[in-house]
Amino acid sequence: MAKRKKLFRHPDIVISTCAFGHGIFTTKAIPADTTLEECPYLRINADECASTLDDYVFNLEPTEEDGDSEVYSLVLGWGSLFNHSFKHNTEYWHDTDRDLIVFHTIRKVSAGKQLFVNYGKDWWESRDLKPD
Repeated sequence: MAKRKKLFRHPDIVISTCAFGHGIFTTKAIPADTTLEECPYLRINADECASTLDDYVFNLEPTEEDGDSEVYSLVLGWGSLFNHSFKHNTEYWHDTDRDLIVFHTIRKVSAGKQLFVNYGKDWWESRDLKPD
């Protein structure tokens, strides 16, 4: 049987309840530039995103097989549970070679703190919302 490589999830992060429902938190201090999780995702065309689902998809660069359609990724794993902050401590990138989205810290995060990504100004404006 072929040996399978597990996708990485940092051992010092947990899902917990918070003011936004659920979020990702640290259990120990995590240094800057640390991988938090490697997440698989589903490719979804823009016309397939509706209502609530649209709040949980990430922009994705279209590939040749997508043609001209706008493509999003629905992140699996814990990736969809990162909440927003303009003072975010986490970012993500698409690992196109392995077809994953990888979340990582951009600065040191103390133990017990929530991990946030920045949804971007356009995300809020497209929904006529203002972040808290």
